[in-house]
Amino acid sequence: MVTEFFLSECAHYIMTVDMFPVFFAAHFTLAALIVRDDSKDLGAGVFRQSHPFAMWCCTVLAGLSGVFVANFLFANPLVDILKEHKLIMFITLIWYLVNYCPYDIVYRACASKPIKILASVLQEFLRVRFIYLGLEQASKIYPGAYIIMVIGGAIKGNGYGFLRIVERLIRGKWTPEANEILNMTYFAKSAVYASIIFLLHHIDIIAFPIQYLYCAIVAIFVVFRLTIIFGEVSDPLSSIEKPICSILFRCYTKSQDIKVKTN
Repeated sequence: MVTEFFLSECAHYIMTVDMFPVFFAAHFTLAALIVRDDSKDLGAGVFRQSHPFAMWCCTVLAGLSGVFVANFLFANPLVDILKEHKLIMFITLIWYLVNYCPYDIVYRACASKPIKILASVLQEFLRVRFIYLGLEQASKIYPGAYIIMVIGGAIKGNGYGFLRIVERLIRGKWTPEANEILNMTYFAKSAVYASIIFLLHHIDIIAFPIQYLYCAIVAIFVVFRLTIIFGEVSDPLSSIEKPICSILFRCYTKSQDIKVKTN
């Protein structure tokens, strides 16, 4: 009984803990690193120094992408998040330190593997929170619209994937092939799967305490993220999906049938 109570309290704490500032700091730091590293082919330091406002816009867009996309989908003002002055000042501070700190001290520290691993783990906690809250938000606006609810969770959990083209375009990069519909990344797929699981619990198909289900998804996300970092695997889900997709979506052409008969 004591152990069960302890586990329940821990699960409830993980589900309700305030994500600001620690978890948001990890998320915004990784967003700033992504934007900076993705600008290296534009001239690295020269681009950052010549276009600080573009770098700021891209960092804010990358860090708050899920909110921007969700506001667009749910007919809220796109700039509504900008009224959160505390949050905008916080991300601005991180943007400045990562890009313009003397001798690149902050960038080098944040780009080091130990800090990046810690930030990545903390970001997974925040991603699950975003997915859960995104589905809850969609369920209140469109109750019973299951597809919209899944989309709401997936967008909140991987908004950057859907705004990457826009964010790069601000910096002068046009990469239309880098979109989540054409090339779905692990982060998009994991957000969709987690959103579906939360939906199944929401409609009472999964009869399991929400705090335990929430923590299980967090644990899976963290394990997969560590697999990406240490195992250098771009998509941990591909090994599971490939045999299933091969059965469901593979169709044989006439030339393939001839080859099979010849062999």
